[in-house]
Amino acid sequence: MKNILTLTTIITIVIFMSSCAGQFTYDDNGTTVNLSNDDPFEIELSGNPSTGYAWQVMPFDSTVIKQVGEPVFKPNNDRIGSGGVYTFKFQTVADGQCDLLLVYHRKWEENVPPVKTFEMKIVVGTMGRILEE
Repeated sequence: MKNILTLTTIITIVIFMSSCAGQFTYDDNGTTVNLSNDDPFEIELSGNPSTGYAWQVMPFDSTVIKQVGEPVFKPNNDRIGSGGVYTFKFQTVADGQCDLLLVYHRKWEENVPPVKTFEMKIVVGTMGRILEE
């Protein structure tokens, strides 16, 4: 009985861990990610707001994913002007697929291409995987 309980606990933990998509970084730029419905995920991108540059989420299909809260910036250290990491939180809300684009730019500079971009295709649920093929 004890072995069955231990096995059940391990299976539950593995299922829970596999359902959490986790964190994505700039290394995941240009990739396609397959997620389940109601999966939370985060994107962490380096930046330095003291330069005037900031990451901005561009419009996306909000019927497939939603942004959760505002981005959070955490500096690498406590020195003024220090760079750090922006964290964006999202959650999948329905089956389907959408492109998620973030741009690193100065909002007030018009007609100037962004310094960096981050793009990821989000595929949610079985329907999304069928659409991808």
